[in-house]
Amino acid sequence: MTLTRSKKDLNSSVILSLSFYQRKTEQVARDLLGKKLIRKLKDGTILSGYIVETEAYLGLKDKACHSYNHRKTPRTSVMYEAGGRAYIYLIYGMYNCLNVVTQTHGCPEAVLIRALEPVDGIELMQLKSRQINIHKILNGPGKLCKVLEINKDLNRHDLTESPLWIEQGFKVPPKQIKKSARINIAYAEEWTSKPLRFTI
Repeated sequence: MTLTRSKKDLNSSVILSLSFYQRKTEQVARDLLGKKLIRKLKDGTILSGYIVETEAYLGLKDKACHSYNHRKTPRTSVMYEAGGRAYIYLIYGMYNCLNVVTQTHGCPEAVLIRALEPVDGIELMQLKSRQINIHKILNGPGKLCKVLEINKDLNRHDLTESPLWIEQGFKVPPKQIKKSARINIAYAEEWTSKPLRFTI
């Protein structure tokens, strides 16, 4: 999707503070839409995109969340830290997923970043993804992690610092935000249909 925005809405140089993440997870998931995710590669190349799809995971009570029912393992321990860190895990044994830890210390919740609209480094991203259609380069959590070279080396990374951070981007009008059920969580019983997925 190509987003409608005016230049006056853009505040790309302003990095989100830790306090942005240390709020209610559903609100963070909504407010992340339109924000700019930036990845600086080892050679200094900048790749980025505007966040256009997120999912909220509500911790101890949420049967789709990795920390459900006080589950705490070496993998999920980062979720118990204060909001503002990256939680990165592998699915299907081959795809990394980027999550943003939310809430305060001891409240293990997070937001999954599901899709981006490419901004900086589009030609390189097309090459890395072998995809010409810019709308299909970063339209999935596994795809965006592969193209932006986001892996478990960045787990626990402070998202206010290089080489992976999020900037203000632009404000998305509430009428442009759609709520729906999360994807691929059929195991989560009554939580399967909760409207915790947010898209532009």
